[in-house]
Amino acid sequence: MLPSYSPKGRKRSQQLQLWKRAGLVGGVFILALFLWVQYTILTTNLGGIPAHVGELQGATQQDSQHPDNNEQAHLRGNEHQSQPTAAVGKEEVETDAVNRAAAAGGGAAAGAEGGGAMEEMLADEDVADVVDPDMTVTAVPSDQQEARRLAVRKAMKFAWGNYEEHAFGGDEVDPINGWKLSNVWGDIACSLVDGIDTLWIMDLKDEFQRARDYVANQLDFSHLGRDGNKVSVFETIIREVGGLLSAFDLSGDIIFKQKAKELMDLLTAAYDEKEGVFYTLLNPYTKEKSFAAWAGYRAHIADIGTLQLETRYLSDITGDPKYAEMGDAFYQILKREGSYKKTGLFPVHFDAGRGKFDTRGSVITLGALGDSFYEYLLKVYIYSGKREEDEYLRDLYDDAVRGMEEHLLYFSIPDDLYFLQELKVPSFSAVQRMDHLLCFVPGLLALGTLSETEDNAKNAKHLELAEKLMETCYQFYHRQPTGLSPDIVSFPKMRVIDPKYRLRPETIESLFYLYRATKNPKYREFGWEIFEALEAHTKVKHGYAAILDVTKLPAQTENKMESFFLAETLKYHYLLQAPESLIPLDNKSRACGIRLSAICSVKRLVCVADLKTSSVLETKRLFCTWCT
Repeated sequence: MLPSYSPKGRKRSQQLQLWKRAGLVGGVFILALFLWVQYTILTTNLGGIPAHVGELQGATQQDSQHPDNNEQAHLRGNEHQSQPTAAVGKEEVETDAVNRAAAAGGGAAAGAEGGGAMEEMLADEDVADVVDPDMTVTAVPSDQQEARRLAVRKAMKFAWGNYEEHAFGGDEVDPINGWKLSNVWGDIACSLVDGIDTLWIMDLKDEFQRARDYVANQLDFSHLGRDGNKVSVFETIIREVGGLLSAFDLSGDIIFKQKAKELMDLLTAAYDEKEGVFYTLLNPYTKEKSFAAWAGYRAHIADIGTLQLETRYLSDITGDPKYAEMGDAFYQILKREGSYKKTGLFPVHFDAGRGKFDTRGSVITLGALGDSFYEYLLKVYIYSGKREEDEYLRDLYDDAVRGMEEHLLYFSIPDDLYFLQELKVPSFSAVQRMDHLLCFVPGLLALGTLSETEDNAKNAKHLELAEKLMETCYQFYHRQPTGLSPDIVSFPKMRVIDPKYRLRPETIESLFYLYRATKNPKYREFGWEIFEALEAHTKVKHGYAAILDVTKLPAQTENKMESFFLAETLKYHYLLQAPESLIPLDNKSRACGIRLSAICSVKRLVCVADLKTSSVLETKRLFCTWCT
């Protein structure tokens, strides 16, 4: 028998059911609200600039591959993998000057056991601990600043001395075993040529003269391709042609111009007049050219957009316009095609046959495969003397900075840092990963402010952005046990993807430009901290070696010392610690009464002023230090 309810009981039951339903709806609402809050926090954490950085607005890598994947394995500095080898320490005889400086607390040159020298020195002089970048840093006394410069010079003498003793004329020296490595870049004395201008700048004139004599009497390119192998056009131009042009620009010695022209005349066979670009690979003997299979037989914009400084300068000093015309043909493609969806940015892949940028499995990035393309937009414009007909290069640069800010710049809450992500195309989905190569950006932004004389508001915003990104690149080093940077990290929480340190120059170059632009001594301190870590962990018996894993102590080294370590990394460490008068970067600077316009080379020694290039080319010497 079914139970019966009175009207009063039925009413109470109905009320109870209503309360249950209300409770259920409320619970679902609260759960949904909780999930929405968590989602909002997560998405804000992973990317997106929060509201408080809105003032930066208006200023003006397919997925950048994991190092195990094909394209990443071919990036500059990744080309030749070696087996890990334990580090071997060696102390060299110190000069009296550096000994005195180290005794005063200035020498990282003391080697691996001198890791505490910096802290002792700063404590002695009441200089702020560089561990906290937000603290005010006081410049060290002039004698200690001079000690730092001499310590970097000593590092160059050690690295170069071992190369000269064990591998002179080879492409590289094995820094652990002291072996001569001759066919890394085609047996063209790559380390010698790439680093020779650093010898001049550091006033190592005896070493420079011996290197110059090798170039004059033994450097030869006629063997290239006879073994059936192709050379990398990009690497050969930026390391070899750029090195020769730098040496000519600094010394005025005609042999360097002659050798640069000789090599470039071989490499012009890689240029396709119909397509308007240089092919990536060339056999200079057979003239066979191609794009790399690992790149999908496509060009990378960093390859075809990072030779215009060299081609323009070579045309200027030889009077033959063909080199500049070949290099600039790609710029005409840029003007015709425009950026990707008017973002100011470009996919890293270019289909030369179609004459169009290729979005299939590509990425947009200012890092690997795209980096130096953006760098050269500004530097070629500066080198040109800011000619009206080259104003489009400055416009392309400004558009790229705007696009970077709008589409690539993100703030990571856990890290309290800004970083530059990648975008897959055509999906435009974000990849929150940043490689060390991107650390050229702060310096480029700073250089842009030094060359911009009219738009103060834009200068201020660009410089603010440069300082924020500089902090991120410094933290790449500072947060690792070795004090050295991994090659690739992801955000948030700066997770290390590729733990190798390859002796790269980008962060030090940017510190140099930031110091010159702001005069803030903390950038010198950041650089000195990195130099001490480099001395402590990478210095081995016959040079300086790459580190396999920056997250582990003791550091394990790899028998690899890239030519750019001599050509750029040590150069910028030196310039950062040297007096500003060595290479001025402001347009009021004069060298022997002649205003500087530019110093060409892939070494990025671009001085800013408003004279035309031809005026400077009539001036054979550009530095007061060596003028007579």
